Amino acid sequence: MTDTTAGTLKRDVTVISLVSGGHFMSHYFSTVLPPLFPFLHTDLGVSYTMLGLLLSAKNLTSGTMQLPAGILVDKYGAKSLLIIGFAIMTACFFMFSISTNFWVMGLFILLAGCGNAVFHPADYSILNGSISESRIGRSFSAHTFCGNLGDALAPVVILTAATIWNWRVGILISCVVSVGLLLAMLTQWKRLEEGDAKAAAKKKAEEPKAAEVQTTDQAVAAAEAEAEMTTWETVKQVMLSPPMLFLFLFFALQQLGSGGFRNWAVAGLVELHQTPVAVAGGALTGFLFASAFGVLAGGVIADKNSRHDFVAGGALLLTAVLAVIVGSFDMHTVVLVGVFSLAGWVQGMIRPARDMMIRAASPKGSIGKAFGFVFSGQAIGGTIAPVVFGAMIDMGAPAWVFYMSAVFMVVCMLAVMGSAWQARKMAAAG
Repeated sequence: MTDTTAGTLKRDVTVISLVSGGHFMSHYFSTVLPPLFPFLHTDLGVSYTMLGLLLSAKNLTSGTMQLPAGILVDKYGAKSLLIIGFAIMTACFFMFSISTNFWVMGLFILLAGCGNAVFHPADYSILNGSISESRIGRSFSAHTFCGNLGDALAPVVILTAATIWNWRVGILISCVVSVGLLLAMLTQWKRLEEGDAKAAAKKKAEEPKAAEVQTTDQAVAAAEAEAEMTTWETVKQVMLSPPMLFLFLFFALQQLGSGGFRNWAVAGLVELHQTPVAVAGGALTGFLFASAFGVLAGGVIADKNSRHDFVAGGALLLTAVLAVIVGSFDMHTVVLVGVFSLAGWVQGMIRPARDMMIRAASPKGSIGKAFGFVFSGQAIGGTIAPVVFGAMIDMGAPAWVFYMSAVFMVVCMLAVMGSAWQARKMAAAG
């Protein structure tokens, strides 16, 4: 390995580690509240319904702010926005941990959702601008792996801290770790590239000097008009792009499709097959951890295979089949955990392929907007899923938690294939 190659690899690893560490904390803080609901219910004297609505509102805020965050990333750069959003999220959870009024705490959680919204558009913009082309798929998978790991570890860490000390101490410790990652990003600032925003700035700097004959006022007015036109035209281009619309649909439906496994598996299994809670919880844990490691395998495949729609579509179809099996048969503990782990593994493999499809379909100079737009689809699915699946169990039809998950997965598969078909059609026409 040459010195240049070794230096590039070291730089790539540093950037991936920093960005993925922030993504870990983003998912960690997003998952840290539900395990604390019993403690908050007792300490604050509020109902579980109020706590659940608070979580839905936080998800909605985080989702709907992703497209505006993507616009800002493409216009002003990803680094500063990532640091600001990360700092807002950390500060809000710190204030949450020392607050005693429910409504004040709710305000901080909503603001934390706004800070959390910057991660996907900013992270993918930085990775796209900083990482070598030969490792971009694996960088996306490492990024997603760390987010999934945050999801899986948050309940374990926060409940352990709450048992040893109390829930407030647990969140404070989490904030200390978050501040450490923020400082690490600041010390490695020069290694992070701005992605498309940097390329656009460089191009603008290299334009001919003929425009200098304009007066200062004319130049400023022209620049402002061009910036406004470029921003809103590219937003429209992203939102009306057929491949992007299919991917937006995919994100919305995947939240519904994976909802049966991630959020309602325990309740569904207990009601459907009278599965012991500990066994159902073990199956869910297997799903979450296998999903995280499946992302790593998906990243290797993404770098070696260009038909990402086949990978994602096949994994979605297999997950749908497994969901039907879980809903139809009362399985032995080992088999149940194995089926859930396999479902988690193939779900993880979808994500790098999905991210590569978004990258390929993104209009030039709009990768932040593209990721912000499609990830905002999660807000729709994430807000609807708790109500839909909860109602199925309340109506005495827990099997349909898994059957409807399968239906949504199949529709997700069709959305992925539709996005790839439209992308190939546009490439052939243009």
